Amino acid sequence: MLIQSVPTIDISPLLLSETNNEEAEECIAGISNACREWGFFYIKNHSIPTETIKSFRTNMDKFFKKSPQESLYSIKRNQQNSRGYFDDELTKEKLDWKRCFDFGAQDGSLDNEGLDGSNQWPSKDEHPTFERVMRQYFHQMEHLSEILLGAICQSLQMNSDALKHNFDGNHTSYLRLNYYPRCPDPSSNLAIHHHTDAGALTILYQDDGITSLQVLRNDEWHFIPPREGTFLINIGDMIQVWSNDEYKAPLHQVQANAEKERFSAPFFYNPSYETDVKPLHVDDSDPRYKTLNWGDFRAKRFAGDFADLGEEIQISHFLI
Repeated sequence: MLIQSVPTIDISPLLLSETNNEEAEECIAGISNACREWGFFYIKNHSIPTETIKSFRTNMDKFFKKSPQESLYSIKRNQQNSRGYFDDELTKEKLDWKRCFDFGAQDGSLDNEGLDGSNQWPSKDEHPTFERVMRQYFHQMEHLSEILLGAICQSLQMNSDALKHNFDGNHTSYLRLNYYPRCPDPSSNLAIHHHTDAGALTILYQDDGITSLQVLRNDEWHFIPPREGTFLINIGDMIQVWSNDEYKAPLHQVQANAEKERFSAPFFYNPSYETDVKPLHVDDSDPRYKTLNWGDFRAKRFAGDFADLGEEIQISHFLI
């Protein structure tokens, strides 16, 4: 029996200034199939240097393992500011087994303040290279996301820049550092409970050698192991709405592990706060969603992450 798995796509044709059109079309067709079948796909030949990833991983490790607790709590996020350190996130009203640090763009800049708050960086005395390395990695993820979003647009038979105006100069993307400590009772805890990602797309770094991430497909949970030299991509709720359900944001979760600790880092590529999201190019079918505002949706989703407010807002609430 053939065992299906999340595909790996060589995106080098998307990165070259001159490339064979047939190779680019094959890459975009692969993305289209992956988005329809899984909502996930790996990318290889992504142009991010190995040394950059190693430096990023080293700084992440030092941040979680060598920061005094009082230092972490001095930059802890709160209900007014979603940026910073936290160890108390709820997913689906359940506490996750993880410790995290979030920083991100406010209207396109890492230095502005916005709806999500403002970035809080650890002391340079304790972590002299952390902020510089994180900023560098963030901007590389930002550039890679632009390319992937353009390819997803093309896979939906749109121009590559069809959604570009929602992100140019004022996107609200953010990067999350996840540290999953060893869990004494994995059968009773999840590292992250089941959810879909709220934004447009996610680029995930995973530690090699530890498999914890799962996606729900055909009513069964499938593990998505790390693959050396790749990033893992998944589409989010906004792509599902823009595509009018042609692409579905995948439901996924992360298992806790009793034997090994683990790190991961999702980059969430999100549009501007002002973006109104609705189905596009639905000439042959009726729109399935009412228009929703990203800023409002994001604010309500964060409120559910921070405190148990009952049922979390979902795009299903905007179905027509």
